[in-house]
Order: sequence, then C-alpha cells, then structure tokens
Amino acid sequence: MSFIRSGGAVSFYELRQAASAAPAPALLLIHALGTSHRIWDGVLGELRYPGPVLRYDLRGHGLSEIGECPYDIASLAADAGALLDQLGVGSVIVCGLSVGGLIAQEFALAAGSRVRGAILCGTAARIGSVELWQTRIAQVREGGVGSIAEAALGRWFSPGFRAREPDAVRGYRCLLERTPSAGYLAMLHALRDADLGERLPLLRAPTLVVSGELDQATTPDDGRKLAGLIPGARFELLSQASHLLCVEKPRELAALIDGFSQGLGLG
Repeated sequence: MSFIRSGGAVSFYELRQAASAAPAPALLLIHALGTSHRIWDGVLGELRYPGPVLRYDLRGHGLSEIGECPYDIASLAADAGALLDQLGVGSVIVCGLSVGGLIAQEFALAAGSRVRGAILCGTAARIGSVELWQTRIAQVREGGVGSIAEAALGRWFSPGFRAREPDAVRGYRCLLERTPSAGYLAMLHALRDADLGERLPLLRAPTLVVSGELDQATTPDDGRKLAGLIPGARFELLSQASHLLCVEKPRELAALIDGFSQGLGLG
C-alpha cells in the first residue's frame, strides 16, 4: 500500500504506470462522498488509456487521514495538487464524480496550466442546497453515518442495479458506514458551501460532462447546465445509470474517457 503526505493529511493512493512509452498526462480519478478510490475499479478494468492513472482516497475517507476539519473545495483541490507534486506528476486529465467532480472543477480552475482536460461525472456547479446539507449535517451529528445510509444507497444506485447486484449494494453500504463521521461531516460542510457557477466560464480546459439518466442527486438537467457554463464543453448521458455511474456503467464510462483522451491526441 502507498501513503504520502499531501497538503494537510497523509493520503492513500494508487498509481498505475503508463501502458505506453509515449508521453501522456496522468489520468487523475477523484471519488464521491462516502466512498473511496475503489469505486473506479470497474472503469480501470476497461480503460485503454495509455498514460499513468492515479487515484487516491480523499481526506477522511478510505485509508487517508481526516486532517483539519471542516473541509472546503479549494483545500481539497489543493490536496490533489500537492499529491501530484509529491509524486512528480506534471500534467493531468482530471476526472471526478459527485463531490470529486466539484474538486475536479476547482482544480481545473486553480491549476489550469497543468490540466489537459476535465471529465466531470455525476456532478454540478452547485450540488443541492444549503438547506439540504444543513439537514444532512444534523442527521449525521445525531445518528452517525449509518442513519443516512439507506437514503444514500437509494440515490447511488438505480432500482435495476440494486435488484441485479444485491451483494455489491451491501458492500457499498459497508464502505459508506465505515466512513468516519468526522470526515463525512467535514465533507458535508464543503458541499454546503461550494458554488462554482460564476467562475466556470473561465475554465479553458477541454471538458466532458457525463450524467446518469436516473441520477436524482445530480440530475441530467444539472449536467446539461454545468456543460453550458463551460466554454466548449460536451455533454453525454449514460442510460439506466444513477449517481455512482462508474460502478453501474464502468465499460460505457471507460469508453467515454478513452474517446475523450483520443480527441486530445492521446492514445
């Protein structure tokens, strides 16, 4: 296992070396709230991307330290930059899901010179409302992460996936419930306060926005609105997928990532 101090905490990361000798930016994968870097397993199994692939556990998730609380999107994006610096990684294509998509947006805005492209999955310029996150914060403070697990799973996965893959759903429930309450709460504060809409017209990296057809947390309309805020961004819809579309549709998402990178002259 690989650990490194990046920003305000020690982070767990996994770096898959390049499949080709030709130089290519790293593909940086950023996961969703209440999960870990493992949500990208299925996508990695399908990817043909020629460059290195880096994924890591966000602060307070998986095997990474909780660090200083609460969090904000800017500091989480700075963590990603510090991780890249520590590992000697230069340019990247940044790909994030949900809160990972917000972090990817912020990173692309703040570190534009090293971002060759951005892939924003199941996310929005602003996710939810202040009132929604304040209610979630109160629920977790009172009952712990387990108290919101059933509702979260209902947003994460489509009814069809839950019927086909009940063991996987139970496994993801374990992953969620084992997220430290302090880390989960700190991330809820970041989500409550994050609104990047006014800055997104300044994002210059080529961008792909991907939404799940059945996603109720960040709806297809949210995805289309996000794409409309970013100059030249392309929007794609994955049918019969809900919020954790990298778990439900790994092959289809991998194909979109590969196609996007090929459009940048990579692979």
